[in-house]
Amino acid sequence: MSSETVPAGAAPSPSAPAFGVGTIVRHIQFGIGRVVAYEASQYVIVFRGGDTRRVAWTFDGLEAEERKGDPETDRIRQAVRDVLGEYGWIDVDLELAPRWSGGTLRLVPGKADVQAKEVPIEAFVKKIVGIRDRLRVLEQKINAHPGLGPEEKLDLQGYITRCYGSLTTFNALFAAEGSRLKGTGERE
Repeated sequence: MSSETVPAGAAPSPSAPAFGVGTIVRHIQFGIGRVVAYEASQYVIVFRGGDTRRVAWTFDGLEAEERKGDPETDRIRQAVRDVLGEYGWIDVDLELAPRWSGGTLRLVPGKADVQAKEVPIEAFVKKIVGIRDRLRVLEQKINAHPGLGPEEKLDLQGYITRCYGSLTTFNALFAAEGSRLKGTGERE
């Protein structure tokens, strides 16, 4: 279904979105936002101030301010990105904030006779995302391990939580709230 076939105020069918990725929408409670992705019969919308919300495709309080993209094509594109990302062929989760794109991290040593090192920010963020993903896998393995008791799992979870907390320093590099790292009391 193309975006032109669904009137702005009509509720779309639950099986397809009415707005394409990139569409500027107005939510009755959260105001103006941009559709950035789809998830399980929901839009992922980033509102002013960087607040990311999931809104059902059938929600009546969402209207298009400026239509962009084609919902059908966007869903196919997203499905392909998801599959390629699962195999590590593209960095789906790497959502670098636009102000850092193309930037360089410069490590300047304290000694004058030692050369500084420059690292592309994209490469640095990719390493942080890799650490985050490995921590998530470790967390899942700990929770599913049959030989660990509840107290041991809780103790190991504490270490993982503190690792996440140590990495929150780098959240300024991420554009999307969902890509950011969360420490104690903020984990998903």
